[in-house]
Amino acid sequence: MELYPNNLLESLDFNFVKKAVSNHCSSTESKRRILDLSPLSDSTTIYQELETTDEILAYILSDESFPSTQFTEITETANRLKIKGNVPETKAFAELRSTLLVYESLFTFLKKKKDRFEILFGTMVELEPNPFLTKSIDEKIDERGEIRSNASKELASIRNSLNKSRAAADRIFARAVKKYRDRGVLAEFDETISENRRVLAIQSAYKGQVPGIFHGSSSKSSITYIEPAETVEVNNEVAKLQDDEKQEIRRILKELSEQLRPFATPILQMEQKLIYLDFTRAKALFAYKQECCLPVISDEKKITLIEAYNPVLKILNDQKGKPTIPLNLKLNQDHRILVISGPNAGGKSITLKTLGLLDLMLQSGLLVPVHPDSTMTLFSRIYADIGDSQSIENELSTYSSKLQKMKHFLEFADDDTLLLLDEFGSGSDPELGSSLAQVFLEKLNSFKVYGIFTTHYNDIKALAAKLPGVQNGAMLFDKKNLNPQYVLEVGNPGSSYTFEVAGKSGIPHHIINEAKGKTSKETLQVDKLLVQLQDDKLHLEKKKNQLNQELTKLRKLERERKSTIEKLEEKLSKQSRQNEENDRIIYWGQRFQKLVDSWMDQTGKKDKKEVVSRFIGILNQRSGETEQEEKKTVSKAQSRRAKQINELKEAPVKIGDQVKIIESGIKGNIIEIKRDKYTISLGANISTTVNREQFIPATAKLENAPKVKKRKKTFAPQKKNSPKNQGDKPSKS
Repeated sequence: MELYPNNLLESLDFNFVKKAVSNHCSSTESKRRILDLSPLSDSTTIYQELETTDEILAYILSDESFPSTQFTEITETANRLKIKGNVPETKAFAELRSTLLVYESLFTFLKKKKDRFEILFGTMVELEPNPFLTKSIDEKIDERGEIRSNASKELASIRNSLNKSRAAADRIFARAVKKYRDRGVLAEFDETISENRRVLAIQSAYKGQVPGIFHGSSSKSSITYIEPAETVEVNNEVAKLQDDEKQEIRRILKELSEQLRPFATPILQMEQKLIYLDFTRAKALFAYKQECCLPVISDEKKITLIEAYNPVLKILNDQKGKPTIPLNLKLNQDHRILVISGPNAGGKSITLKTLGLLDLMLQSGLLVPVHPDSTMTLFSRIYADIGDSQSIENELSTYSSKLQKMKHFLEFADDDTLLLLDEFGSGSDPELGSSLAQVFLEKLNSFKVYGIFTTHYNDIKALAAKLPGVQNGAMLFDKKNLNPQYVLEVGNPGSSYTFEVAGKSGIPHHIINEAKGKTSKETLQVDKLLVQLQDDKLHLEKKKNQLNQELTKLRKLERERKSTIEKLEEKLSKQSRQNEENDRIIYWGQRFQKLVDSWMDQTGKKDKKEVVSRFIGILNQRSGETEQEEKKTVSKAQSRRAKQINELKEAPVKIGDQVKIIESGIKGNIIEIKRDKYTISLGANISTTVNREQFIPATAKLENAPKVKKRKKTFAPQKKNSPKNQGDKPSKS
């Protein structure tokens, strides 16, 4: 991926976006990765970055919370483990365990929901958590991050002795405090700590009355600190045991280091996975906050931005409580270059920068704030000339700098280049500069580049109307209120509204009229026509918006009406089915009651057999009707399901979407779209190419396909075995 000039990321405000994304990071390293983001060249890597981010975003959008990726960075600890004989501190092992547990938790979460995180889990699946690591640390270090007393028998013995010695020291010291307090030689406070030992605070005038070890005096020498003689021996024992404890802890940590040393590299790899998860989660959180999505990425060079926003402008406007007008534009093989004209501060440069910034974001693996039906493409080169490039250091004027950049564009631009030229043709004599700019436009157009050029020059607007592959566009302006509308209208050039804007800015009318007098009639006439054209377009745009609003209302009413009718029809159908069922129950109840009455009336065996035969006939008839009813119900449900599938076959899909193959039910993700062929990754490096009618969105909920229950077709009395039929049976005798 080639970017030119070197300050392109800054010119398109990409650094602002990266800073905003990095605010969602939990770790220092993932934040550094975000701030170091730049466009990628490999399309496979770009797709993976976009798809993993989209997986987390989709999960968040389903009102579910993605787990925290916060962890303590352990690079230094793992690297120390690699060095033989190097022993990390207790705290470092506790932090290592904490990070390993975070990895284990996230791995388990993604594995459990791998159908929703197929690509993200695929980046971790080869590195499963190792319970041995956390278990080994747990055996030695407790939840407070301290060495367990049972980490070794020796440490348990030392600490037991240490506790006894400390208790003895406390008892002896307490008796000393009481003795010297009673004698009235202690200061206002009885004691303090010196070199980890409890010492008495003695009034210096009485220090000779207290035998022991001198530990110093106060700043004014009024208080002397003495370790009483009676505690010296037991304090020495405590100090010795503390040293023994320290040495034993050192031995335990060394042993633990040896256990974990072979796993230093996998530990570092797990940390890298956590950094990547935090990095990806930050991108998804930014996308959620800024309403970003994964657009359709076309292999063909075409761009269709629908309701696109410049994220920098939107963030700043949101902070001020101001609305941001969305952008809609198209670039394709028939219209590769868009020449935008219109008033200053009307949105030309923002439109140009929006396209450039969104493409930078996409090729850096960031989702973009556009409508999901938008289409974008990947470029090999992004070139731009934006803003004032005057250089005192290199003694370059703005125009000289523009010419240097143009030299680069003419030398290297091709059909895989996105070119963004702001104030195209400016910086020199208007007539001569315009002539040179026209030639540049013709040459760049012949290279089949894609891009946006902004200009005020009428000659360039006129040329854009003639050149194949180039089209004019204008930023709409409300002449009545003298306010820019920040709406791009493609098809015709726009006026710069030079005199109107000057009047709004407070320039006296007589000066404006003098300026008009110095302008050629042809130029004034062209500008007047452009103004009239834009006024007409603005009027039509307002009418169009009004009609769209009315149409939206009508569609809403139609949906509500249709929904109400469907609910009523369903209610009537349900009631009708219930009435039919009630009628059948009454009918069969009456028939069974007649049979019961007939049975009760019969006294002979032969007559009762006849009643039983009639009863079985009725059961068979009832069973047949029930089966027919079930078949009808199943047939209706299957019809509804088939209709649902047919509708889902036409649902819009894009690269990254999870879908389900209709025939097999296998789920996968779309990784490529070429005309009417869709390549779907099924995992484990397996993919298949199918037509659109062979799959549906995986998130779609289909009505279950019902089946007719298997049942006995008839009821008949069991026949008793006759002697003739029993010939082959062995005798019981």
